Amino acid sequence: MPSPLPPLKALKVFEAAVRTRSLTLAAHELFITHSAVSQQIKSLEEYFEQPLFLRQSRGVEPTEAALAFYAEVKASLDRIALAAEHLALAGKSRVVRLIAAPSVAMRWLIPRLSQFQIDNPRIEVRVTTTMSEYFEDVKDPFDVIIWRSPLERSGYDCVRFLDDVSVPLASPHFLETHPIRVPRDFVEVPLIHLSSRSAAWSQWLGKAGVAVRRKMPGTVYEHSFLSLQAAATDQGVGMGTLALVDDDLAAGRLVRLFPEIVLHGEGYHMLYRSNADSNPALKTFITWLKQMGLASSFDAQQTWPADFPGEY
Repeated sequence: MPSPLPPLKALKVFEAAVRTRSLTLAAHELFITHSAVSQQIKSLEEYFEQPLFLRQSRGVEPTEAALAFYAEVKASLDRIALAAEHLALAGKSRVVRLIAAPSVAMRWLIPRLSQFQIDNPRIEVRVTTTMSEYFEDVKDPFDVIIWRSPLERSGYDCVRFLDDVSVPLASPHFLETHPIRVPRDFVEVPLIHLSSRSAAWSQWLGKAGVAVRRKMPGTVYEHSFLSLQAAATDQGVGMGTLALVDDDLAAGRLVRLFPEIVLHGEGYHMLYRSNADSNPALKTFITWLKQMGLASSFDAQQTWPADFPGEY
């Protein structure tokens, strides 16, 4: 072999081809032609003096040796990309880039962010939202991302910081017109469903000892902020995460029902850069997020004021 290090361009093409299992998709992703991808793969195969892919009718399949090489190449490219981001951000360390789902950003983060900005006027927080349910689809660079499950990425640390406790919620006006005394009463009223948690109601009713043998009627929403708004505007009983509705509960816009019966999720996690200790702005923001998460913690047995009793 002429050199122990193959060309970087060929390695990038190789990584995309293995990941997508398609030369066409790799070409589309890298904004080059199919022919250029084929040439780069051919150059690597000549370099290593062995085939790297098996051509199939629906794409390409990497050889066993190519898959082992891919794992090392991807990790190395990720480290290079991370180092490049660090260099690009040199002198801009007062900027913190955060990604979160719209519901978390709108209903939990933004109401608290104003105080952080007052306390830390020199730190610029750039908030981006993602609708994707899959972390792999997130392409924007970030320093911190908030997710509803644990995450892993080279160069980042992950920590659980916010409870994910779901409970039935309704507006006071809805409860005046639809009295709910026992959990079985939910079967007779309009329910609000969240498409990403389609089994939530059947799971909650199961914990309450209510057997459900038919599809629960009601409206289905794609995002939490939509389903919670529907509950607040008298459309039915929704299943909401307590951390996202504490302001609504305090203001009386929503009522928490049967506080002794809850659904526990994995918790909201933050994935953040491992070098946070060397970045004062990022370290300050992460510390603040952890403090806000702790302040938003709810005990499963917590009850609310007497005028909003759990025996609705």
